[in-house]
Amino acid sequence: MLTRALNQCNEALPNYQCCKTDGTACNCLSSLKDDYYNRADTYNCNKKMNTYVLRFGLAYASEIYHYLSFSKFKNKFDLSKSLNVKSLGCGFSPDYYALKQYFQNQNIQTQINYVGLDSGECWNLARPNDDNCTYPLSDLTIPFDLSNTDVVFISKVFSTLYKNGNGPVFLLNLENAVKQTLKAGALIVFIDINTNKMGRDQFHSSVSKYLPNFNQYYFEGYPGYNWLQINENEMVFPIPPMLAIEPLTSTGQTVVFEYRK
Repeated sequence: MLTRALNQCNEALPNYQCCKTDGTACNCLSSLKDDYYNRADTYNCNKKMNTYVLRFGLAYASEIYHYLSFSKFKNKFDLSKSLNVKSLGCGFSPDYYALKQYFQNQNIQTQINYVGLDSGECWNLARPNDDNCTYPLSDLTIPFDLSNTDVVFISKVFSTLYKNGNGPVFLLNLENAVKQTLKAGALIVFIDINTNKMGRDQFHSSVSKYLPNFNQYYFEGYPGYNWLQINENEMVFPIPPMLAIEPLTSTGQTVVFEYRK
């Protein structure tokens, strides 16, 4: 499934016009680097978003898969019924690709009902087209609802919100949604860069105050107190040949914090 999405992004990449207006040569990898280090991120360019998926898609989905496997995710819920997932700032849905692969490998037949909240439509080509996946346009700085949700993924989005100055309002919206609409027993899964400069500690400090039942995992980098290291770092999904953008082929410095309500 993810392989198909990567091939679609690869085929479409030459057909997109560059969004740059300063006359310099188009270089989406350089623009993504500038987004991360030098300026506020933007997600409004199809060419850049397809480049993003080709570069990071395999690694990000594999990280989530390894977390699911390492944490024995299948034992955290009653999987005799459907699993309702809401992904905040879902992007191209690496969490859904990982869940589908994990369920397939574990021979779990449970239906996944997936709702991806995101303010951008440039991810559409890379998203799964399964009937059980829906993508309402959503601004996470506006209050949101977590009713009828078993798992909430917050994957590689808080660092962007934090860097763009929207971390506090998102944390307030999340707290209100958890307290007012999230059912008991639900799980929040936070996935982001393992650094103290991109909101990792601010997220945990906020959420752990009202959800004190948590586990913390990491792949590389800073090992926090009582964090569990996930040593698997290989790609779970096959790498399509002849991609225009060379993909990452191992997991990175990432943390996964899970909080049980």
